[in-house]
Amino acid sequence: MTAAAPMPQAAQVPDGPVAQSVRIAFRALYAVMLLLAVGWATGNIRQVPPGSQAVILRLGAVAGVQQAGLVLAWPRPLDRVVLLPGGDRQMELPVVAGSARAPGIEDEVSRMAGDRPPEEAGAYLTGDGGVVLLSARLTWRIADAATYYVTADHVAPALRRLFLAAAASVAARHDLDDFMVVRPEHAADPQAQAQRAAMRGDLVRAVNARLQALDRAGSGLGVEVVRADVDALLPPVAKQAFDHVLVASQVAEQGLAAARTDALRTAQSADRDRDRLLAAAHAAAAELLSTAHNDTAAIAALERDMNPAARPNLLDQTWRERIAGVLHQASVVSAVDARAVSRMILPGGGTR
Repeated sequence: MTAAAPMPQAAQVPDGPVAQSVRIAFRALYAVMLLLAVGWATGNIRQVPPGSQAVILRLGAVAGVQQAGLVLAWPRPLDRVVLLPGGDRQMELPVVAGSARAPGIEDEVSRMAGDRPPEEAGAYLTGDGGVVLLSARLTWRIADAATYYVTADHVAPALRRLFLAAAASVAARHDLDDFMVVRPEHAADPQAQAQRAAMRGDLVRAVNARLQALDRAGSGLGVEVVRADVDALLPPVAKQAFDHVLVASQVAEQGLAAARTDALRTAQSADRDRDRLLAAAHAAAAELLSTAHNDTAAIAALERDMNPAARPNLLDQTWRERIAGVLHQASVVSAVDARAVSRMILPGGGTR
């Protein structure tokens, strides 16, 4: 037998420039695809900055909430990370009344004078029968990020409606003085200031109570009101009346102050006159007492030294001492014997 002939070896294709270019292109495309795959796999690994929080959505549903820090989530479209403000960050919302005011709040005079209340202020009836215009700015924060993400588009209008309802109920429980300074004498009253602060606290509690009721009903907003800054105004018609009362009160206070000043001045003048009269009376009384003491000093001394036996002699002596001074004052003296029987006719003045 003869041996079989060997099989011919496959001919080797030469490695040309085209083949090398294709091979390099496939390698570059592989590297790019690998980088894209790595980027896609790590696309949802991110850092949540301080003051923020992240809501993780898995296939469109909320899967969790991550606070500040590193977030590990599945790549898109499996997971999606949405950044929201943190629970400690406070945001403001101006409240607009959004309804037409009742007639009588303003008149033609106030409109022509340009005294018109802000459009965002709503009219509310107070507990004492007054009317107050309120505009507010609510400060709120996110209490439940998952719920807030679902209801974010409805938070602002819902908060406005809740505030309007809460303001109507709170205004009915408070007097007009609890919203603003109506009486000037109560402007610096600590109790009045405490009542206005309590009114703002009641507004915040009333809005939060309605938010909690929505949470219990399964329709929560995921927010909490922190503070309510309220601006209270009087209707233009009532403001004009209060301005007139204020002017009259100021005029009356000025009159009372002037009357008090005049009364104080009169009282001071009367006190000075009284002191002067008392001083003059005391001086005159002291002078009269001194003169009386001088006039009666001799008689008082005679009374102290006199005894019954020597009484006639002392009296005669005193009479002779005093009569001499009296006789020296007369230009002519006529002496008559008291024991003589003769009569003496003395001239007298004519009668009328």
